[in-house]
Formats: sequence, structure tokens, C-alpha cells
Amino acid sequence: MGLDLMENTTARLTVKKSINRAAARKTVERLFLRDKSIAQPIEKRSANFKELPKRRGGQIWTKRPNKLHPGLQRGAVATIKTTPQSIKDLNSVARFVEVKNA
Repeated sequence: MGLDLMENTTARLTVKKSINRAAARKTVERLFLRDKSIAQPIEKRSANFKELPKRRGGQIWTKRPNKLHPGLQRGAVATIKTTPQSIKDLNSVARFVEVKNA
């Protein structure tokens, strides 16, 4: 079930089925985070965060902002620009995601 996608085009991803495999969930999450509207909360948190390295247990330790995972319920939508790697990723999760040219 290969997808007919070209490089450097815009694709619209829609979650059509609940994702029950952990590897597929991580792949879809990584693809969704390429959409600026979905990644914006992480960017906002990171912009206001100052890293203050300190010694903790003899090691240099720096606290960083927590990653916010996007909600991947049925109907979640993201728009991404395709690359050769993202086309491979989309083919691997084609069971869970509907892909259309935007």
C-alpha cells in the first residue's frame, strides 16, 4: 500500500485509526511535530527557559523543558512538507494515517 508522494510537496495528514503500536505512535508523533502549529507550544516553553547548569552528584546537570506530546486521537490533522525520509515514514504508518496532497 505505497503512497504516491513527491518530494518537497505539502501533505495533509489525518489520523484515521487509533495507533496501538508504540513505534508507529513515535513515528506519527515525529511527523506531526514538523507542523509549526503543533510544535508551537514547545517552542514557546523553550524560548522563556534559561538553562542554569549546576553540579548535582558530581556531574554537571541542566534542567530542560519537558516535551509536550501532541494528541494523536482520531481526526487529528497536521500539514507537513515531504522529504525522502518523511515519505518512507508515511509509508510505514499508512495503516493509521490518511495522506492527501495539500
